[in-house]
Amino acid sequence: MVATGFGPWKLQVVVTAVFAVIVLAIAGGLIWYNNGEVRRLVRADASARFDRVVDRVRDDFRGGLNLAEVVLDTSTLTVETDVPEDHLGVVMGGTLRDLEKVLPAATSFFVAWNDGRFVLAQSLATARLPEMKAAALPGAIYVLQFVDRHANGATARWVVTDAKGHPIGEPQTMATDFDPRTRPWYQQAFATTGAIVTEPYRFANMNQVGLTLARKSRLAGDVVFGIDIGLASVDQTLADLRKEHGLDLVVFSRSGELIAHPDGVRFRTEFREERAQRLPLLTELGSPILAELYHSFQSVGTGRNFTGQLGDEAYLERFELIAANMPDVVLGIAYPYDLVVGPADRIRYISLLIGVGATILALGIVLAAARALARPLRRVTGDLGRIMRFDFHGGGRAQSRIEEIQSLSSAIDVLGLTLRSFAAYVPGQIVRGILGRTLVPALGGRRQPVTVLFSDIYGFTALAEGLAPEELMERTSRYFGALGEELIASGATIDKYIGDSVMAFWNAPEDQPDHVRRACLGALRAAARVDRLNAEFEAEGRLPMPTRFGLHTGEAVVGNVGSIDRMNYTALGHTVNVAARLEALNKIHGTRILVSEAVRQEAGEGFEFRFVGNEVPRGAREPVPIYSLVGLREATEP
Repeated sequence: MVATGFGPWKLQVVVTAVFAVIVLAIAGGLIWYNNGEVRRLVRADASARFDRVVDRVRDDFRGGLNLAEVVLDTSTLTVETDVPEDHLGVVMGGTLRDLEKVLPAATSFFVAWNDGRFVLAQSLATARLPEMKAAALPGAIYVLQFVDRHANGATARWVVTDAKGHPIGEPQTMATDFDPRTRPWYQQAFATTGAIVTEPYRFANMNQVGLTLARKSRLAGDVVFGIDIGLASVDQTLADLRKEHGLDLVVFSRSGELIAHPDGVRFRTEFREERAQRLPLLTELGSPILAELYHSFQSVGTGRNFTGQLGDEAYLERFELIAANMPDVVLGIAYPYDLVVGPADRIRYISLLIGVGATILALGIVLAAARALARPLRRVTGDLGRIMRFDFHGGGRAQSRIEEIQSLSSAIDVLGLTLRSFAAYVPGQIVRGILGRTLVPALGGRRQPVTVLFSDIYGFTALAEGLAPEELMERTSRYFGALGEELIASGATIDKYIGDSVMAFWNAPEDQPDHVRRACLGALRAAARVDRLNAEFEAEGRLPMPTRFGLHTGEAVVGNVGSIDRMNYTALGHTVNVAARLEALNKIHGTRILVSEAVRQEAGEGFEFRFVGNEVPRGAREPVPIYSLVGLREATEP
């Protein structure tokens, strides 16, 4: 809407008048004071952010230890150890099962005697076992380890159980050199009456770092109870905080050993594969910022903010103990200095130069002119940001007397209409990739793994012959709308609509490490959505549109094909052909969703598949196993 009155003002005239008044009006001292206050407030905000991060990490850490200590204290008072070891193993497995519900980081619960006997209950999800067929049987959840000593040495007996402690399969017995009495947790607990917490260390029976809580039994003086707690959850907490606050965080020992980090699993795995069983040092990880944090800690210790230097970049850093009863475990935090106080410093010095000779009398004029500029510009900027987020439900143009702003607002309206129309014909991921400059609109492609889906309405020809063209168009539009919505929600790129068929693929143009799982979920949800739509059709007295799907995963060439003035982003290759032919095989086998062996192997444990048979898809030479995707397993979240 164009403003009335004196007519549009020229932006150049407005900017010239405002800056002329600023040079004469704004006092340099006021600018210095304002920016000094901004700098102080920004530093205070950074310090408060550090406090919140430290409190969050400490609370998560202490919460897990407190829960484990309560269970440990109760066990030392209530669990009798002078019972048959199989009965004791069942009791300990039940205790671990209850503990896991409130503390998933708890990995094992055990008891050790001063004659070298040992009983351990551990989740199979974290255990490192000898070769045991029972561990792969349905229902296998926990493993019990019994270590007994005799004149010729010691033996370890492994028993796999279900969730209720019932044995599964055959136990396995072998010689062992494990002696709990040599472990630090046993020696520390046996030397005191209270609970002890070890320093973090790499667990011998699983590939992660953790710590052990142990306490001597209060019913039998020669027995020590213990709980192992993994620190993978601390890695995740640090990753969440890094994403939320833009900080670099690490938990380490005073000697520089890595305990937890957002990329801790990768660091520890690479170090273990290349070097040794000990924990890696921060200086051995190839990360300059982690090495700098440790050197700063050696210089300043804990408890205050400190400015460190890494090359040309400065960091605001702080180090705090993660728990009062663990004086050797430190949380290190680093925040780029420029993000904290850099903007305030730059504003202060630039404003000093601009504000020389200014007077307070012009403040009112500056505020009025700034308001006239800022309000419509904020509206225009908001409209532009909304369009770039693909939100095309705006509230009209910004009102302004400034001609250039009116023109800009009109241009943004045209931009929104153009993008909205563009996105209706081209997949949203492609449009975003082009706008974000991650996808170049040029002919050519690259080979990469993708998961491809084809769908088809069986009986469509007969259905179409019995409908008027207008009704056929209305029904297929409803059908494609429902089907496409579920596929897009699972992360699919819809390649094309071919008559009554749909071709879609995952892992392009955006990388999706779990693209096979997404594709299986998308197919299941699309099938369920079509079922609901068909129920609506039948309620309206219309024939249903039953649909079959084919899924295959493998390498394909993904990119733009066509001519320089007309391109299509698509996937080409044998993987695409196999997916199309799997869809066609549904008709022969009376199935709904057929998938390849590759899909079944890479989809994960959350899906139910039924073996259909070995087929030679058209164009192939050898028979390949094919499966029907039946649905999700009961324990899997959709």
